Amino acid sequence: MKKTILSFILFTAIATTASAQTTGIIADVLRKSVEQKVASMQELIQFDDAKAEQLFKVECAYLFEVRKVEGCMFCNKKKRIEKLQENRDKNLQIILDRDQYIKYKVIEDDLLQKRPLWAE
Repeated sequence: MKKTILSFILFTAIATTASAQTTGIIADVLRKSVEQKVASMQELIQFDDAKAEQLFKVECAYLFEVRKVEGCMFCNKKKRIEKLQENRDKNLQIILDRDQYIKYKVIEDDLLQKRPLWAE
């Protein structure tokens, strides 16, 4: 009986640790990709470091929320992601000037059309 309980506790601890490590790895990958995206956009559009930092926060928050929605089993994913996209666009418009925002969206749309995520 003690061996069974001990085995169960050990298995639960290992499973929890593995799940937490995977989440940490995914979060790191998302942060690095956002960092690269913002750096390349800053180089192309020429906005200052303060705007770059704000964009980094907005993009990270957006991706983490989308990730949460994708894991949700009982919610309307399409509707929630549309809401997140609208919120992200509003924040981008607040941070960037009108010309910068238009360039940002054009570059982003162009990149998405040329290089699908599954092709990387």
